Amino acid sequence: MERISKLMNEFYFHEKFGEVPLGWEVKSIDKCFDFFPTASFSRAVLTENGECGYIHYGDIHTKFHRFLDLDKCKVPYVSSEMANRFTKLKEGDLIISDASEDYEGVGKSVEVLNAKNKSIISGLHTLHLRPKEGEFIIGFPGYLLNHNKVRLHILRSATGIKVYSVSKSALKRVLLPKPPKPEQTAIVTILSKVDEAIEATQNSIKAAEKLKKAMMQNLLTGKLKPDGTWRTDDEFYVDEKFGKVPVGWEVARVKDYGFVQTGKTPPTAESNVFSEIENESRYPFITPGDLGESKFVSTSERFVTEKGIRYSYKLPINSICIVCIGSTIGKIGITKTEACTNQQINALIANENNSGEFFFYMMEYRKPHFKEIAGINATPQINKSGFNKYKLLRPKEKSEQEEIVSQLNSFDEENITKQSKIHTLQRLKKSLMQNLLTGKLRLDVEKVNKLLSEQAL
Repeated sequence: MERISKLMNEFYFHEKFGEVPLGWEVKSIDKCFDFFPTASFSRAVLTENGECGYIHYGDIHTKFHRFLDLDKCKVPYVSSEMANRFTKLKEGDLIISDASEDYEGVGKSVEVLNAKNKSIISGLHTLHLRPKEGEFIIGFPGYLLNHNKVRLHILRSATGIKVYSVSKSALKRVLLPKPPKPEQTAIVTILSKVDEAIEATQNSIKAAEKLKKAMMQNLLTGKLKPDGTWRTDDEFYVDEKFGKVPVGWEVARVKDYGFVQTGKTPPTAESNVFSEIENESRYPFITPGDLGESKFVSTSERFVTEKGIRYSYKLPINSICIVCIGSTIGKIGITKTEACTNQQINALIANENNSGEFFFYMMEYRKPHFKEIAGINATPQINKSGFNKYKLLRPKEKSEQEEIVSQLNSFDEENITKQSKIHTLQRLKKSLMQNLLTGKLRLDVEKVNKLLSEQAL
């Protein structure tokens, strides 16, 4: 970055926003965007194919991150008759979720890309924003509205207990730092390059995961032994719930695997309980958004300080964290450092007679069923008591559990290397966003433009 960046110490003080680089503006959202009415159709009326795409707030929470690329992402549909009275989305529009089952998700936003010649509307529990003429280049709002400082201002405007929401009027008052458009272009260029590298690595991981899934289906039902041979019919007995169970295996409850701890969020009103900086005296604060991308989780968006950990529960290394409430139920990961979680997550601390990694793989395999039984509630959830009672198959002997783990780990080893690369890229991106979008690090626009022109040649 030395070639195209420089440190700047030229700031002025904005009475409501704080330090702002010279040459930048601070504007409220309503001065930067126009708001359009959104639809309120439930999932019950949506179809897989149709005439007009429809963005449901749940999809913003579970499928999209910062950007909604309509060339890459599949969305549900409604009929043109239902959609006609609503404004169609355009390239560069923002969709903001005004409601969420978890506090960290409220006000999450995505910027629409590749909307040309596509008919699509913003739907239930969303806000549709369009940048005013000349305010932003395409691609910049998607990064800006997801910057930690802006997200914090939005979260402070949220209300609710079990379901959190942010009103349109409150959102309009949120302040945004706004660099000149040439600098916006340079920032988007750098951040999008990092995003492209992350996406390419993620696609490679997905291809390997397809192969692992087939192996899990055979190993975790006992059809295939760890030595590569197949069990015969006489090596099974029948359980009334699980059907065919391998001899030497049993149906066990989660609590038979170890101790379950439900997470707890430290009070946000307290000072010095959270930090955005990772070091040895701070613990990853794991939320649903930190799980699911990798088998292991060692970092997070936010960290809890030594003061903050007193308000939560410190988990040991190799705790298995699984989301048990909300739209992302079933997401799972293993801690590689001491950590804590929010209350949406239950963590299993395996006992000496069981392999925690085997439990991880079994829960990963059973995720569709886990989500199905949780979905009978208005808000998908399985409380601690229900989680403790949830039943799974397992070999009685820990040694066989470990042999199965060894087979599945062979699929994961390469992916772990790739995930490490992703983690490095994400840390780089987090650092770049923190510094570029606050003006602590300023891009030399002329040099960026020169590099772009050289690439074009």
